[in-house]
This record gives sequence, structure tokens and C-alpha cells, in this order.
Amino acid sequence: MTQENNPNSHIEAYLDYYCSLSHAPGFAVLLKGQWGSGKTWFIKKYYEKLKADKQKCLYVSLYGMTTFSEIEDAFFQQLHPVLSSKGMAITGKIVKGLIKGTIKVDLDSDGRDDGTLNPQVPEINLPDYLKDTDKIILIFDDLERCKIELGSILGYINYFVEHQDLKVVIVANEDELLKESSYKDIKEKLIGKSFGVSLDFEGALENFITVANNSDVRQFLSDNTQLLRKLYEEAESENLRILKQVVLDFERIFDMLPEKAQNNPELLKELLTILTVFSIEIKSGEMLPKQIIELQEEFAYQREKSIKERDTYSQQQSSSGTNENSEDQTSPQNIVNKYPQLKLYEPFPSKLWWQAFFDKGIIDKQELEQSLSSSKYLPDENTRDWVRLWHFLYITDDEFSGLLNKVESKYANRNFINIEEIRHITGLLLELSNVGLYSKSKEDILRDSKLYIDHLIENDQLNLFPQDVSLEQVIENRYGIYRGRGIYEGLGVQGRELEEFKEFSSYINEASELARVERLDKDAQNLLATMQSDVWKFYEIICSRSKHNLERSEIYLEIPILKHIDPGDFMKIIVSMNFEYQKTIAAGLIERYKLDRINEKLIEELDWLKSVQNLLIKEADERKGKVSGYRLEWLVENCFNPAIKKLEAKHSPA
Repeated sequence: MTQENNPNSHIEAYLDYYCSLSHAPGFAVLLKGQWGSGKTWFIKKYYEKLKADKQKCLYVSLYGMTTFSEIEDAFFQQLHPVLSSKGMAITGKIVKGLIKGTIKVDLDSDGRDDGTLNPQVPEINLPDYLKDTDKIILIFDDLERCKIELGSILGYINYFVEHQDLKVVIVANEDELLKESSYKDIKEKLIGKSFGVSLDFEGALENFITVANNSDVRQFLSDNTQLLRKLYEEAESENLRILKQVVLDFERIFDMLPEKAQNNPELLKELLTILTVFSIEIKSGEMLPKQIIELQEEFAYQREKSIKERDTYSQQQSSSGTNENSEDQTSPQNIVNKYPQLKLYEPFPSKLWWQAFFDKGIIDKQELEQSLSSSKYLPDENTRDWVRLWHFLYITDDEFSGLLNKVESKYANRNFINIEEIRHITGLLLELSNVGLYSKSKEDILRDSKLYIDHLIENDQLNLFPQDVSLEQVIENRYGIYRGRGIYEGLGVQGRELEEFKEFSSYINEASELARVERLDKDAQNLLATMQSDVWKFYEIICSRSKHNLERSEIYLEIPILKHIDPGDFMKIIVSMNFEYQKTIAAGLIERYKLDRINEKLIEELDWLKSVQNLLIKEADERKGKVSGYRLEWLVENCFNPAIKKLEAKHSPA
């Protein structure tokens, strides 16, 4: 980087002057700046320059140091790297003791060892090298993060300046030091010159890029320096530590991409953009990884509010709706408002993918590849027509017409049975109609979409449990609940803010509820048969939190399926079992009602449990004095009573 482009060239010029003085200046130089602003990067670069010029200098980070001996150890390791190595550990300790033991410090030049007389300055034992006053330069970094009391550590540093006549550079976040009342007085005596280190974005990025192992990554990041600079300016961030992490994370993601994606600059730019923005906001504490999924709802809310304010021409609503006071805004609101030109609410690959990445450091390669096939960047022969049409802004007029005709024809012929695909296509057609790209009216599309659902239900074709959605979505679908998440295969639903789409979603909810009840009645009978034939599978079905050996349609941990089983039939089967099987059933029920958050969803089974309990008590009374009767009493006491108590506690008003 040229001196003209280096915002800290004046600091470097002064340090050159300061370090080249033939006499002791009698003061230290302070380099100050916020955390992450590049102070350490700057001073380490200057430190390497001094060493290259054969200038003797020592660097120590005070971060976390609690004793002066730790600082001296850091000096010793640099002065005697061989003696400090693991192989010379014992010899090093002996020599170190001899070196330090033969040197005493006289603070007031009266010929006596005064190290213990001043509580601010401990006994300082220095190697002979540190007494070469016209050559040694000491650099103390991270002063504000030192665990030694501020007055003591500054007194310690002042000793080198005032009594050893050494040149000293201190690097610190002065805002933190100013919180100590004693700092100003000590600074006046110790610090002769202060400089604020400016953000050297290009210089730091150039340095960080060299750390990347992949040459393609290095080239791409170099070519997109201005993009990163622009994102940092929009975020009003000066934290270079985050920038370094962005470089490392981008290389991790890049290495997981297929070759065709690595060769797509526009795709890589979007990945880099999303990664950078989320990194800045999350690592600076402005938002949590889990709030990524809230961005879509926040965007939809703001868009809907904006439309209403525009239509009503209400000045009062407009002024209150802008909500310019960021202190009153939630994190998702701030993020959406800060980056209006970025579609952070529908990030590529997907919100859940990014959440897993930032929350757990996971790179889900399967989800990444699936998102690629659904993206506008890499369509192939396997990409479905409606997915291609979803990206209608990125295709030609002829491609649009052809895809629209294909999708419309398949929709009219009821070729889609996956409920998420139907929702997507319906929303897409509504959106195209809304913007004037589809001749059919929104009212006609809504009417036809309802008839579509009716047709699938009548023919028992409606797939409420698609195999390529999450377990949470499966559970929601079983209940006919759509929480507005609007994401399927990494794509947000088009037209979801339209009233017609909301009405269609409500219609699906109602139809799904009816289908759910009918399905659960059938599933309950199958579950009862499973209880007779395979008691351990019954246990897994009512307790399992993941698939394991089960189909997703067989997971009922959070679904009150037991209430659909006749209590009498259940009681008869459990009575006929041997004690080992009875204990397995009991263990399954105890496990099922163990967690309060799940019991909120199973509260409908409370009356069913009480009915089975009463039947078992009645049967036990009839078998009084028999082992079989005692076993039933055991079941009631150790299984049904605790389960009922757990659900009743959740059912009772707070």
C-alpha cells in the first residue's frame, strides 16, 4: 500500500523519528483506538519493520496478565528463545534465575535496592540487554486488558521510561482507561505523544487475504475489496477482527461448494455479502443467530405497514411508522432498516442454514447443494419449472412465457400433491397477477386454489407430510399450522403479503385440521396394533425425538395421538401383557410426559389418561389379592398417577 493510501502514515513517520532518536526522549508514545480497530495489526506490522531494520525491540501483550513476572517471562522468551524452548526448559530456568538474580534495580539512584519500597512498582530484575538504552524499544499492547491494577502497571512501564531511559510504545483502548480516575494524572507524566489509529481497511484486508490457503479465494477477495469496504461503511463498523474472521469463514464455505458454484462470481458475491453483514451484526452483539429467522416476518410487517400508510395518506401513521429511534427498535427491525437493498430476510442459502453456521459453526453441505439447485445462479435439468419461474426477474421474456405455461398446465391438471409446493405455486401465481404478468385475476386464482385442495382431499392425495421438510414443519403441518415462516427449499413464498394468499393459507389450515383428525384416528388404530405386536416400537413412537428407525409419519412425541385410542381397548391390551411389557409401556408414558414444553402440546391427553387410570383401578379392585391385580396397582401408582400429575400441573392456571 502506498503512503498516500495509508491513513496511519503520519503515525509511522513519527515512530520512525521517535525510535531513531540517539538520546532517551523521557516519555512513551500512546497508540489508541477502539477494540478491533486495527491497533494491534498496525503495531505488529511496525514491529516487524523494526526487526527488519535490525532495531532491537520487544513486544508483549498485557492481555490477561496478572503479575509482573509474566511480563518479564515474555521478555525473556524473546531475548532467549533457545533457553525458553521446551527442550531447554530446566536449563532455561537455571540460567534465567542467574540472569535475573544478578541484577537489582535502584529506583532512586541511592545505591540501595528500592524495589520493595514503592507499592506501585515491584522489584524489577532485568537482563543486561534491557540496559542498552539507545537501542531497545519496548512495545506494550492491550494495556486496558491487563489484570494488574492500572496504577501499578503504569508505574511499572514508567520505570522503563524514566529510570532505564528506554523508548516505549503503549497500545490501548483509551476509552476504557479513562474510566479509572487515576489515569489522567499518570498519563500526564508518562505519555508524551498520543495518536489515534485510523481504520486501514484495505491494508488490513490485504494482509488477512494472505492467510487464505486457496489461491482462488485470495483472488476473489482481492477483486471484491470495494464490496467489503462498502458493506463495512453501511454497517458503520471499524472492527478488523471481524473482517479477518470473514476471510477465514468465506474460505471454509468456498471449499464446500461444487466447482460450478466456485466459478460463479455473482453467486460468490451474494455469499460474501450475506456472510459479511451477518458476521458484523452477530459478532458485534447487535443480533443473535436465532434472530436471523425473524428477519422475514419483520420485513413482511414493515412492507405491509408501508402499504397501509401509503394507501391511507395518514401523516400521523407515516411519522410513527418510520420509527427512526433505533433505541426503541428490536434487532430484526434495525437490521432490515440498515440494509434496505439487501434481501437478508431471504438469504442464500437459507435462514436456517445461516443460523446453524453462526450458532454452531456447522456447514450443512446437503442443504447448501439443495439451495444451489433452487437458486437463480445454477439451474440445471433437474431444477423444477416452478423454481425456475420463482426467479422470474432473472430470466428472458421467452423463458418466462414457456415456464408460466408449463406451471399453469401442471397446476390445472392437479399434478402437485406436496402442500408446500402448492402453497409456493399459488403464491407465485398471485404475485404474478398482482404485478400484471399473469392474465388471471387474483380472485380466480384463489377460487381455483381452494378447489385444488378440495380435489386432493377427496382423492386422498393431499400430502401433508412431505419428506423433505424439517420435523418441526411436519408437526406444524399435522396440526394445519403455518406460522408465516414461508420458506421451502430455501425459497420464500411469493405473494405471501397478499390478502388472497392469507385466505388460501387459512383454507389450508382448516382442511388440514379435518384431514389431521381423520388421519390420527387411523394412525391411533395402527399404534394400538403396534403396541400388541412390538412394544419397543410403541415406546419409540410415543417418545422418540428423531427419526432413528422410524418414518417421520410415525413420530408422535409432540402430537396427542393417544386420545384417539379407545381407553377400554388400551386397558385390555395392557392387562393381557406380562410384567416386562407392562414396565416398558409405563417407562414410555413416563418419558413422554417428562418435559413441560412438550406437555403443553399433549394436554389433550389428560382426560384420556384419567379414563385409562379409572379402568385400571376398577380392574385391579376386581383382582384384589392376586398378583395380576397388584401389578395393575403398581402401574397406576408408578405410571399413570405421575403422568396425570405432570399434565395437571401444566393445565392448572398460573
